[in-house]
Amino acid sequence: MLYKLNEEVSGYEMVKQSKLEDFKWKEKDLENIIANNIEDFINTEELMTIFTEKKGQKAPDIMALDKNGDLYILELKRVKGTDDTLLQVLGYGQQFGNSCYDNLNAHYQEYTKDNEEKTELIEAHQRNFNLDTPLDKDSFNTQQHFLIVTNGVDDKAKNAINYWRKTGLNIDAITYFVYQIGDEKFIEFTGYSKDKNKIQPENKYYIVNTDIRSKNKQHHVDMIEKHKAAAYNDGFKEKISKLKANDTVFLYESKKGIVGYGIADGILNKVDENGKKEFEYNMNLNEFINLSDNPISAKEMKTITDHVFVLMQTMLSVPEKAGEKLVEEIKRRYKKS
Repeated sequence: MLYKLNEEVSGYEMVKQSKLEDFKWKEKDLENIIANNIEDFINTEELMTIFTEKKGQKAPDIMALDKNGDLYILELKRVKGTDDTLLQVLGYGQQFGNSCYDNLNAHYQEYTKDNEEKTELIEAHQRNFNLDTPLDKDSFNTQQHFLIVTNGVDDKAKNAINYWRKTGLNIDAITYFVYQIGDEKFIEFTGYSKDKNKIQPENKYYIVNTDIRSKNKQHHVDMIEKHKAAAYNDGFKEKISKLKANDTVFLYESKKGIVGYGIADGILNKVDENGKKEFEYNMNLNEFINLSDNPISAKEMKTITDHVFVLMQTMLSVPEKAGEKLVEEIKRRYKKS
């Protein structure tokens, strides 16, 4: 439940819950948010999306892999989760649980068909999780994890989840609640973790890729010269809207390292490009430091922070302690230069 605190001491009132359908949202809208920002909703391990449902398919809404090659099958609903939802996601387990590497690779190729760079799943998985060597093909999909993502869960579904978990099945629920306060709409997720006592922290440190590999190299140049964090194209640009005022942003250039650092001003800008409306989302970075001549390489980032970074994404969150250590190193280098 969400409560609004009144000005008077100990005064409060309950905020009425809404539903996604009240906002004319479809399940596909919810799917897009989670698939493109999966690390924000599941904090057990970093996950890599390899499949999203196409209209007319009889398939799970999202499939993803963790660093061990385990397959995560997610079923999303705009309504409260029921035991029927569990049966549905378990049915997808029967359908995809025996999928070999080649099958998973085919799904991944379809999912990434619009990417300029074509990469085999085994290579993308290694790069995504920064593994020293690629995972053996036979190690993919040796275990499955089932997650339902619903607007709350009814008692029958809770009892069913507890039953299946006792049998050793990896099944759980991510619940969300929707609110409208005035003209503003909010969605609250309960992050998933095997450790039920783990609290999902608010991220204040982010890495933004400078898009150096794209056809338009000017995107990279603009971020450095104009002191901004930016992303381009639908499905990627929306990540910039996650930034809030005073968030710390590290600009990362592929194969080079952290080449810039600044503090987000909290104002989201939308820019047209070559006739494409709002092709770019960006946010200005204050207190900017240009590290292009003395970048922090991926290897150094790992050594400095004792943390493995997934650097193939447009934007990724950084744990607080790792972010603090990177800032210390940047300021040390800046003073030296």
